[in-house]
Amino acid sequence: MKYRNVIFDLDGTLLDTSRGIIESIQYTIAQTGMRELSEQELMAFMGPPLTGSFEKICGCSEEEAQQATGIFRSHYQKGAVFHAKPYDGIVELCRKLRELGMKIGVATNKPGRFAVPLIQKFGLDKYIDPVFGADESGKLSKSDLIRLCTEAMGGSQADTVLIGDTVNDSAGAERAGVAFIAVTYGFGFRSAEDAAGYPCIGTADIPMQILRILMDDF
Repeated sequence: MKYRNVIFDLDGTLLDTSRGIIESIQYTIAQTGMRELSEQELMAFMGPPLTGSFEKICGCSEEEAQQATGIFRSHYQKGAVFHAKPYDGIVELCRKLRELGMKIGVATNKPGRFAVPLIQKFGLDKYIDPVFGADESGKLSKSDLIRLCTEAMGGSQADTVLIGDTVNDSAGAERAGVAFIAVTYGFGFRSAEDAAGYPCIGTADIPMQILRILMDDF
């Protein structure tokens, strides 16, 4: 098979983490006195780096956004982090990919101290290694995380593919020089048409369609 190294985004691709994230954003808003956000604005937090989202969506200054991020993470780690679940078919997909001899990694904008326990909670650590999460200062970009993951897997740009659900994932894959598969069941892309304007080798409406795309793309 052409792609031997499969890197997944986490939020909106492997796991539906929306409940815990939204709960923690709303807690942060209540604590800081920021205006209430619409459902669309809350969902816009899914995927991109958190501090930047507070700046862009809530109009925070850089300092205010850093403070809000700290409040969010404190609340999130107290239990909201585990208000998540794997998408239907994800565990089976990971098992089949490993049976085919593929390596599986994760590159996520979620800090590693949250990402690793989540992956362990749902037994995905049996299939997934390595896991690269955002640094606490937010200096690592998505493409940086993808490159680090690719190197740790012993892969190259040519034999690595990123699976993700947002424009941020697509841009990260392009900058890192790896292929991209867009999923439409997560937080970002809602249809193949949404992803049509971005470089990708296929679009998956359910997790097991990812396997079909990889099998078809020799």
